Amino acid sequence: MFISTFFAGCFEENRCVPELTKPIASGRKVWHNMGLMPQRPPMKISTRQQGEATILDLSGDITLFNSPEVRTAILTLLREKQVPFLLINMLDVPYVDSSGVASLVEGLKVSRDLKTRFALYGLSKSARTVLELTHLLRVFEVHATEREALEAPVPPPFGSAASSGDENA
Repeated sequence: MFISTFFAGCFEENRCVPELTKPIASGRKVWHNMGLMPQRPPMKISTRQQGEATILDLSGDITLFNSPEVRTAILTLLREKQVPFLLINMLDVPYVDSSGVASLVEGLKVSRDLKTRFALYGLSKSARTVLELTHLLRVFEVHATEREALEAPVPPPFGSAASSGDENA
């Protein structure tokens, strides 16, 4: 039923565009064509310097569609620009999916390999929940505000005896 509804008219008219009025069934819920869903603004990425810290300002959802841009921005700052402290501003990021989490984790791993400080601040409730459910919240250095992040002492190296695993948020 799903395939015939989704691909209605694909082979008859040599096009594969689902009918806008036909629902796509998924379990007990019926989802209408994605074209009917409201569009969110595109992701905005910018950087700025604040003392020793390079702040990567993100605005918009981090999803499968734009996580490659976020990943590229993070890895460029860490590998090519070799910033000593990368601070990710997530105040304007309402949602992060698994690909967005993967981009953040990759950035954290690269920063540890390069012995660079990497921190997040301004997590939305949704982003915080995703990191809690994946048990990653205690792995990242997390702060509530930019000021708190900039004033926080440098945490001990990950895995050292002095590392407590607590976040500051």
